[in-house]
Parts: sequence; C-alpha cells; structure tokens
Amino acid sequence: MTDLIERLERISSEPKTEPALAETPWNSGNGGPTDTTAFALPGPLFVAAVLGCSAILSFVVAGPHFAGWRIGAIGLVLAAWAQIATGVTGLLRPSRSLFEGLAILNLAIGALWAEVLAGHHASGFAGGVGVALSGVALATALTLVRRPTIGTAWSSSTLVMSSVIPVAVVVLTMTALSIPATAASPPSRTSTPPPATTPNPFFNSVRVPGQSTARFLQIASGNDTEKAELKPWVPVDSATQSVLSLQLYEAEQAALRFPTVADAKKAGMILAGGMAPGVGAHYQLLNASALNGVNPDGSINAAHPGSWIYDCLADSCRVVGVMYESFNVTAPSGFAGPNDHWHQHSNLCITYTHGMIGVPFAPDTSVTPAQCATVHGQFLAKTLWMVHAWVVPGWESPLGVFSHSNPHVYCPGNTDLTDAIGFCLRQS
Repeated sequence: MTDLIERLERISSEPKTEPALAETPWNSGNGGPTDTTAFALPGPLFVAAVLGCSAILSFVVAGPHFAGWRIGAIGLVLAAWAQIATGVTGLLRPSRSLFEGLAILNLAIGALWAEVLAGHHASGFAGGVGVALSGVALATALTLVRRPTIGTAWSSSTLVMSSVIPVAVVVLTMTALSIPATAASPPSRTSTPPPATTPNPFFNSVRVPGQSTARFLQIASGNDTEKAELKPWVPVDSATQSVLSLQLYEAEQAALRFPTVADAKKAGMILAGGMAPGVGAHYQLLNASALNGVNPDGSINAAHPGSWIYDCLADSCRVVGVMYESFNVTAPSGFAGPNDHWHQHSNLCITYTHGMIGVPFAPDTSVTPAQCATVHGQFLAKTLWMVHAWVVPGWESPLGVFSHSNPHVYCPGNTDLTDAIGFCLRQS
C-alpha cells in the first residue's frame, strides 16, 4: 500500500504537457505551412468557401457594367481573382502572414462593395451580400492569425453543426446572384406618352407663382423645333428598346460624374446663360470633347454629353440632366428610336464675359445682328443642334426623357418668376 501511495504521488507531481497536434499530410511536409504553425483544416476551408462565393458574385455583378462603370467593374474582377488565389493558397500552404494579407485584401474589397451598394451599379441586395462576405472573410482571417488551431479539438457533432455556416453562405450568395441578372441591367428611362388631350404640357396640377406671365408662356410654346420635342412617345420594338436602355444608362452614369455645380466648375465647365424654369442651368464644356456625344454617322455616344444641367447656380446645386450637341446640318439620328427630337435656337446673341456665356436677349425672337453688336456679342442665326436627356433618378420628366422642358425643374424657391429674357429672378 505504501508503494502504491508513493507511486501515485510521483505521477501527480510530474509536470503535465499538452499533446502535440498529430502531423497529417495536410499540415506537414512540402504541403505544410510556410511557418512553424500547424493550422487546423476547418478555418482555411471555411475561408476558401467564403472567398469562392464572393469571387463568383463579383464576376456576375461586374459583367454587365463594363460599358458604364468600367473602372469599378475591373476592380471587382481583379478582386475576385485575388480572392480565388488566396483561398487556394490558404488551403495548400496556410500561414499567419497569408491570413494577415487576406484580412487587408478583404478590407479593401469590402470598401469596393460598399461603393457598389451606394451607387447605381448593381442591386442593393447583391452589394450588401458582397460587403457581408468580405466582412466574414476579414473576421475569419483575423481569427486564424490569432488561433490557427481552431477546430482541432471540435467533436464530430460540432463539426457537423459548423458546416451549416458555409452552406448558408452559399445559399445567400446564390440568392444574390438571382438579382443582378435583372437589376443590374441598364434601366430604361422611357416615359409614358402624354395624353393627346393634355392642355399646355408645361403646366401641372401644382400652380406656382409666375406660370401666367407672358414670358413663361413663350417659353412653354417654344420655337418650331422645340415644339417637335412635345410629340407623343412612339413605342419601339424590344431590340431597339434594349439599345436605347443601354444608351440611357450610359447617359445617367455620365450625368452622375458631376453631381453638383461645384463638380462642374472643377471640370472646367462654364455657365451658359442662367437658370431658367423647365430647362435648368446649363454648364458647358469648352473643349472638343463637347461634341463627342455624336458619332460621325450621327448616332449617339451617350457617355459624352456636351453640357450638364443643374437645378440652380449655387455650388451645392444638383445635376438634373445632360444635353448633347451637334454641328450637323440636319438633326442627327442620335439615340435609338424616333423619340429624341433635337432642337435649335434662332436669332441668338451670346457674349463671353466674367467666365460665362451670356445671353443678353431672349432667343427665338426678332433680335438682329445690329442689336447684338451693341452689346459686343456674337450673333447666331441658328445654333447647333441640341437635345436634353432627363436621365437623373428623381428628375425624370413627365413629358418624356427627351422633352425640351421638364415641369419638375422650377426656379429656386419653387417659383417660375422670370425676367424679360426668361431667366429666373432668383438664380440660387
């Protein structure tokens, strides 16, 4: 009995050590980690599943957007390939340095997906899933840096329960993939034709001060080419509509490149005329690219408007549409379909003073070259061809996307009070 007690005391007094991880073909030899840490399989396997789902989502969302959002689409594709590469490397040669780099990578990818979510480049659900997947990959990578052996001591039941998580990730990704196929397609900005019995279409049910003034009535009537812009919308076939939808999407993306007047000024644009009811304030490009919106064959190059239209003159004023310009002898064919009716102004006198294009006399009236000379202006019997495109979300014209006037564009202060030339009494 004494011998047994002494033996038990010796055993209890010996220092205890943790059993070493069993060396397996996955974490040893040439296929093992690049440092001395032995990684358990569940962590890198879960990271690889998340990265694979995120990469697939990136490929699908990026595909339809190379036309109007090329830089962002290329970023998603490069991010997808980087995730695939790091996911495979994490399975074959896991290391702390690899997962540290993976955490930084997914932080950047999460920011890219956040930009997708904030913009109009994909459905909100797909963008949200992209941010979530990047966040999960980031959190898991940081966990593996601190606890590379996580999962080693898990029981079989725990492993089975944990497998539900990657399955849920796959299901969530597949759900997101079902949305970009339709939501990411370029949106159509076509409007319902105004009824033939509609009275003067510049008016709406909300009466504002100034709508009964003689000058405002003149603006509403317009010249002959402006009247053509009031023709009812003609439905087009599905093939033409597909082309038109892409063109309008590109026009929308172009408009949003300069969301405020301050952005237009930074780009070197100058004010042409002033703020006017129904047509806004035009900020004009003064270089050759202003005419890149029309191709040599007369078709539209929607990504290159000639001027941007804003809702007032203050630096914070918002973009509401764009305008395309052409020096063609006749109106260009422009957008797909017959609904973009281009207009010209006649008897226009313009000046160049104080960093802006001035319009000292009302256009489309009986102004003469002699009168224009008295203000040292340049007289234009006919201007170039122009067409408005009301493609900014929230500023769609009820008269049609290509209508000359947009009844939703009022003078600042929600009035249509104008001076004798037709510009708003209040400009900002």
